[in-house]
Amino acid sequence: MSITTNAFCEMLVDEVPEIKTIMNEHLRDNDELLPYVFLGDVTRCVLSNNTARMNIVDFLERHFHRLGPAIENLIAVSFVENIDTQHDLDIATRGVNAVNLVEEWRRQKTG
Repeated sequence: MSITTNAFCEMLVDEVPEIKTIMNEHLRDNDELLPYVFLGDVTRCVLSNNTARMNIVDFLERHFHRLGPAIENLIAVSFVENIDTQHDLDIATRGVNAVNLVEEWRRQKTG
């Protein structure tokens, strides 16, 4: 199955309605959905330990390898790449089975 990056972002907001405000601010600031920028905003939300953190990370983990290369690239570039340190990775993934995201983070950070 393959979907567009815009459709993926809309799926994320539908599944995790707590981040609807992030989407609304993003659309107001950019006049359109910019998926890579939006997911960067979502990453900052996750790292702030927002109450929606676990649901967001679970969603990204479940769909990382499932929806085609465009979605895998979106998650790798706009979510995983924005997690700078092991400490941030621990915050993001605490309590969530995030094997694929952690593996991608290690691939990016340790080569």
